[in-house]
Amino acid sequence: MPPPVDPAATAAPASFEAAFDRAVAPWRDGEGPVCILFSGGVDSGLLAWELRHRPATRLFTVGRPGSADLGAAALSSAEIGLPWTGREVRPADLEAIRSRVSGELDGLAPTAFSVFVALALAIEFAPEGELLCGQGADELFLGYAHFAPLNAADAAVRAREDLARLLGVDWPRTQRVADLLGRTIRAPFLDDGFVAAASAVPIADRMPAGSPKKLWRAFARHRGVPAVVAERPKRALQYGTGIDRWLRRGR
Repeated sequence: MPPPVDPAATAAPASFEAAFDRAVAPWRDGEGPVCILFSGGVDSGLLAWELRHRPATRLFTVGRPGSADLGAAALSSAEIGLPWTGREVRPADLEAIRSRVSGELDGLAPTAFSVFVALALAIEFAPEGELLCGQGADELFLGYAHFAPLNAADAAVRAREDLARLLGVDWPRTQRVADLLGRTIRAPFLDDGFVAAASAVPIADRMPAGSPKKLWRAFARHRGVPAVVAERPKRALQYGTGIDRWLRRGR
């Protein structure tokens, strides 16, 4: 087992960790059934790790047969020690879900369209319980590829723009999709206090520096997340599930 990460290596102040604890506490300390939408990567992996001792917590993944997310999630769930279910989706599932949430998909650009179709499939087939996801980490900790070539000043501007779009457009749309499918979805990393604490960490400390979400991954290791989960390379939802390939082929 890799040695524990020095807390100082996270470069995050104690106030950040306290805000994180408050953000996850409602679910970590709760008792009702919870289902985490799980890719096997650091965002959902950290959430799963924090809730691993909580009763009635399970992990769930959708994807095309043989998709990257199904394989990664199977391995990561074993490392974390929580029950996991994977659902292989078929073209008929794709067509059915597009029909059910069509009002929220109209007018979306191709990338956003594939993201929301993949997300809707995960919500539709997830086991019972309140749904949790790791939304917000990419915006707060510069996980997207477009941050790689930017300097700190430009990255700070882009991060604010990305977060504003998430909070004002994409997250409300996600919640509406869940409502259409008769479910409730929550994003602990979008807790107001945690967003404020993460945003207060200097942008220089949140820069990718050769590894997307470097600070976030170090923080996950500091919390005890196994290295294989914390360091798993990022795959966007639409690609990891394989849904994008179906949509690009007109399936």
